[in-house]
Parts: sequence; C-alpha cells; structure tokens
Amino acid sequence: MAKHFAIITPCFNEGETVDIFLSEVQELLFKSDFEFTIYVIDDHSTDDTLTYLKEFKVEYDNVHLKIIRLKYNMGHQEAIRQGLLFINHFIDEYESVIVMDSDGEDDPAAILKGLEFDEYDIIVFERGKRNEGWKFQVGYLLYKILFRIVTGKSITFGNYSILKANVVRAISQQKFYHYAGFLSKQKYRIKKIKFDRRSRIKGVSKMSYDGLVLHGLKSLVEYSEELLYFFIKNLVVLISLSLIFGLVVLYKKFISHEAILGWASNVGIGLIQLILVISTFLASSLLLLSIKNMLKKSDENLYELIRD
Repeated sequence: MAKHFAIITPCFNEGETVDIFLSEVQELLFKSDFEFTIYVIDDHSTDDTLTYLKEFKVEYDNVHLKIIRLKYNMGHQEAIRQGLLFINHFIDEYESVIVMDSDGEDDPAAILKGLEFDEYDIIVFERGKRNEGWKFQVGYLLYKILFRIVTGKSITFGNYSILKANVVRAISQQKFYHYAGFLSKQKYRIKKIKFDRRSRIKGVSKMSYDGLVLHGLKSLVEYSEELLYFFIKNLVVLISLSLIFGLVVLYKKFISHEAILGWASNVGIGLIQLILVISTFLASSLLLLSIKNMLKKSDENLYELIRD
C-alpha cells in the first residue's frame, strides 16, 4: 500500500489563484508513488474562493481534495493550527503532514525533495532567494539580527514544512501565535532544506509592511521566557553598574573629597534612563508571557468540512 500524506494549505480570498495552485500541485504529486490528500483551509474567504474550490476537478487517483472552512476569519497562523486540529482526528491515516502556502510562493517541487528524508521528524524549507523589494529584505535582515540577539537563535524558514505523524499528535493540541517560531523550539530531529521563494501566482501580497512587522514581533511570543530572561539579565547588569558607579561617586565626594566632574552626572542619568527602558521591556516581556499562557487554553474546533 502506498504511503499516504496530508497537505495543509491556508487560503483567504485566493479566487484568482487557487485553481492554478491546485492544478500545479496535483500535476507534481501525480508523478510520485505516494497518495496525497490536500486540505485547503479556507479562512472564511469573502470572494469566490469557495466556489472555485468546490468546482475544482481532481484528475488523478492518488490525489484527493478536502475543504475545511473556518467559521470566521482567524488569520493565517490560526488557520494552520485549525488544520492541524482537524487532521489530528485522522492522523493514523497519514505518514506525515505538509504545511504550505497557497499563493504559489512555496515551490511544490520541495515536497518530493523533503519526503526523501524519512528519518527526520520535522523538515523545514529555508528561504533561499526572495522576490520582495529591498525595503522588505532590509527589514527582514534587521529582524533576524534582533531575533538572534534576544533569543540566541535564528529563524530562517516560514510555514513551509513537513511534520511526521507523531509530531502532529504531540503539537496539534498546543496553541501557537507564530508557527515558524513555535516549530523552532520543538525538540525533534529537524532537517533544513534550502529552496528559493517564488513569486505569487497572481496579484499582490495581502500582507502590508506593517503586517509583516507585526508578524515578526509575534514570533517573540513563542520566546517570551527567553525574552524575559534577556531583559532581567540586562537589568541586573545595569543596576549593578549603577550601584558601583554610585558608590564610587560617594567615595570621591565624602571620603577622598575629590571633585566630581560633570560627566559623572551625565553617566548617572544615562544609567537611570537605561534602567527605565529595560524595565519597560521587562514589563512587555511579562505581558508576552501572560499572552502565551493564555494561548495554552483549549478551545472549540472552529471549522466545518465543506468538501469530503
């Protein structure tokens, strides 16, 4: 019996692209010896996406299509999680679950390449060449540097990934705010494969620059403990420096009776300001941690099966 794999692909208002995407994917999968079921997670689209999905013709016996429609628009990351929740009910039927975007930027050819590495629990596709403008690329580089400084880790991949069935069982009931950040913390055998990022099939990305910045910041929610430790450590260092500096000033003024130069006041004020800034970030980290704890609470399954 051929191995059976599931594909999760979130979709929102992709009426002009979804049939092209599915046609390309099924043409590729037909060439393999495996069986695939594609789960399109419709994030409550408001255009004609659902009509296209219902009418799409699957032409090959080893490819199947199912449509999961979310009860309201939840956003890309939650659409992935709802897809994992649904598939977990049938996870014994599948070897692995593939997560990919439906706008064409994730090259379907990577699927068959990734399935060659059967000994790994998680396979992620690192982004090679990108087609975005220079502003995005500069911003993305700064984000990676900041993330590295704060967490000590790098995230070089997005949603495109392959999860073994045992991984899906373990993580499907866990909440996450940022899928790639969540995956990067998992203690499994992980294989990274570099694949160039393609251009969208049609149209422009629905994600604005502000949205991209917000999406990057969401990854820090997954690392809220590390973020909290980072700012506590720096706060302790600054407070220690301030105490040492204060003792030196007091010694010079009241014991050695040396003149206190003007720079001392500036340094003291600067240290106090830094402490206030770090304290603000510390409070923000505590807020992120509380958000993460809230996300751990279970909720109802907010989807319905449209096409089976």
